Amino acid sequence: MTTEPNPMPDRTIALIAYGTDDIRVETVAVADPSPDEAIVAIAYGGICGSDLHYWKHGAAGQSVLKAPMRLGHEASGTVVRRAGDGSGPGEGTPVTVHPATPAATGAKYPVDRPNLSPGCRYMGSAAQVPHDDGLFIGHVAVPTRMLRVLPDGLDLRIAALAEPASVAWHAVERAGAVSDKTVLVVGTGPIGALIVAVARRAGAARIVAVDLEDFALDVTRRLGAHRTVDARDGAAVAAVEADVTFECSGNHRGLASAIDGTARGGRVVMVGLP
Repeated sequence: MTTEPNPMPDRTIALIAYGTDDIRVETVAVADPSPDEAIVAIAYGGICGSDLHYWKHGAAGQSVLKAPMRLGHEASGTVVRRAGDGSGPGEGTPVTVHPATPAATGAKYPVDRPNLSPGCRYMGSAAQVPHDDGLFIGHVAVPTRMLRVLPDGLDLRIAALAEPASVAWHAVERAGAVSDKTVLVVGTGPIGALIVAVARRAGAARIVAVDLEDFALDVTRRLGAHRTVDARDGAAVAAVEADVTFECSGNHRGLASAIDGTARGGRVVMVGLP
């Protein structure tokens, strides 16, 4: 007896950026999956700063929109049709998505870090032409190698933070042991705030967060920062003398603050992108 695959809608909604201040919710066709692709019903999506830049400026850094592009690279959902070749998780499995696709080159890079591949493509990115559509869509075909099965009981709304949270975990791991150390986080947008949470979980003795915005600093206090400092108070930043500092602003002033606030012999981890 054969089992028919779950019926799929022919159409779904998607969020598409056309240019500066031109973002549209449209009804689009559900793509036919390749044999190694599963269909995922997206439940939640996280809004990255790059998504906001594409919306408000038509570009994220040097990645300029040259054609309409579906946004989003942070998302969670449920597999509603397994890949035709039998690979990957089965129907009903909650997943998140690793949004990077390595280029088919002979360059050497760690197999578990496809983002280091030269020419790597990224969902919801205009870095290359044609652009790579993202995950802000109701139903999407995703190669099974990009799917990550979620732990039992993890809420899909929280799971949408898996991609930015992985950045924070990676940064703290790169810093080495932070247990019983003083940690300084400069720039407390979403990534900086998540680094505060990860550093607290990793046993940091004292976490100091630095930013210009009171709201951002309040978030870090709720996530575990022991103290917050206004970035304009250079003397207070320099007095921190952190063992480990994370620069998350991507701004040259933030880098100066990070260096000033780190003790001699301390370590500065560059996380923010200019």
